[in-house]
Amino acid sequence: MNKHTTAPGEAVDIHAHVVPAGLLADLTAGRLRFPHVETATREGGQALSFNGGHPTRPVTPGLTDPARRTAWLDAQRIDRQVVGGWLDIFGYQLPADEGADWAEALTLGIVEHAKADSRLIPLGTVALQDPERAAQALKAQRAAGLPGIMIATRAGELELDDPAFTPFWEVADETRAVVFLHPGFGAASPRYHDFGLVNGLARLEDTTVALARLLYTGIPDRFPGARILVAHGGAALPYVLGRLVRNHLTNPDTTADPLASFARLYFDSVLFDPAALEFLVAKAGPGRVLLGSDYPFPIGDLSPRTVVESAQLDPAERGRILGGSAAALLGEQP
Repeated sequence: MNKHTTAPGEAVDIHAHVVPAGLLADLTAGRLRFPHVETATREGGQALSFNGGHPTRPVTPGLTDPARRTAWLDAQRIDRQVVGGWLDIFGYQLPADEGADWAEALTLGIVEHAKADSRLIPLGTVALQDPERAAQALKAQRAAGLPGIMIATRAGELELDDPAFTPFWEVADETRAVVFLHPGFGAASPRYHDFGLVNGLARLEDTTVALARLLYTGIPDRFPGARILVAHGGAALPYVLGRLVRNHLTNPDTTADPLASFARLYFDSVLFDPAALEFLVAKAGPGRVLLGSDYPFPIGDLSPRTVVESAQLDPAERGRILGGSAAALLGEQP
């Protein structure tokens, strides 16, 4: 069995994040240098800034500490965990050449960090601000055995449905890559600045709009080999799908059928609400919902099996969510 695949019967957390401690140490010590990447101490933790932008939130121990992660996996009875990077440090603000180098260094750091626990399965990163380079990097990472990548819903103002991304989607299709779609920057307006609504709601809006654009351009259906996995249960998409269909019927010349592309998507279980999970399973269909935690963030589901085991689901579907569907999804090679 490939080290980046899982076995039937294993519980697989498909959604988690990591910041490579080795990469941070190398940046701090000056062993690794990027012209437009800076490190600083902020609120007692290490923060990064890219291309002169605002510093990130401080990196928390849960992102960097392998022992803490291992203890959590043991306590939650998780057999394997898929780990992507932290969206704050994907560096889409960097110039293209530097962004490609940063994405490669971050990917190598994630792969190295994953060696701390044999249960970890790393996802790569790419310089999404340069779709051609992103396509090349994805192809190389698939050839190296990684199951796929984690990307944000957009890179700056560049949307994932932009024709510039055609080479990227072609490679994702050709290599049957997992493309984990995760919101990156959700504070679209001052309305979200109170009550913790950036995490509570704005990121979900960001995902929903990105998905609507992908469905209306038919990208999941046009590139069916790309296994697009969406964070946070697909945000509002499953609930508003009927409205998107109605909008398509009134605008058939400018929108693709959203149902055709929706049927190609996969979703994690980070919904917290058993009734919502039941709805998602019914809407998406068998084998399309996978266990997720969003570890280590407080807004994540840090007891991820509970919602699955509490939902009114038949045993076969519960087994698929807990790990069966992940085994099928991660087992494919290019």
